[in-house]
Amino acid sequence: MFLRVKFFVQSPICFALFGVLLLFSPMSMASERIGLVKTYEPVATAIRQGAEVNLQVGAEIFEGDTIVTNSDGAVGIIFSDGAVLTLGPSGKLIVEDFLFKPAEQSVSFISRVVKGSVAFMSGAIGRISPGSVQFKTPTATLGLRGTKILINVD
Repeated sequence: MFLRVKFFVQSPICFALFGVLLLFSPMSMASERIGLVKTYEPVATAIRQGAEVNLQVGAEIFEGDTIVTNSDGAVGIIFSDGAVLTLGPSGKLIVEDFLFKPAEQSVSFISRVVKGSVAFMSGAIGRISPGSVQFKTPTATLGLRGTKILINVD
């Protein structure tokens, strides 16, 4: 009996099955960090996969996060391409798409401003491909052509 178990554990089929399980594990599906919180006051949260996370200095931001501030809150985020975004009081912003792989010529920054004010200074994505930076609002989509913008959605 012991020999059979040992044989199964060392068999190529077992290794292949283990590799497939690792491929589809939640850990391998985790997103890469796309930004870091540099400032916040007094309360800012991220809604990530249905769970609310309180943001603090150094907190990681991921693609798909919904960033929310309360009525007197604000949060400042630096993205991995060097872009800087500030979300003001009573704000809600969704980071829909962020791709920064300049070596592969693959760059994109698309976010949705649901409400509040957003100040944005572009980073490398805006320099490499200005048309790849977009902010969607309830009434329009803004494509970045410069380096700094201010958006206010009521």
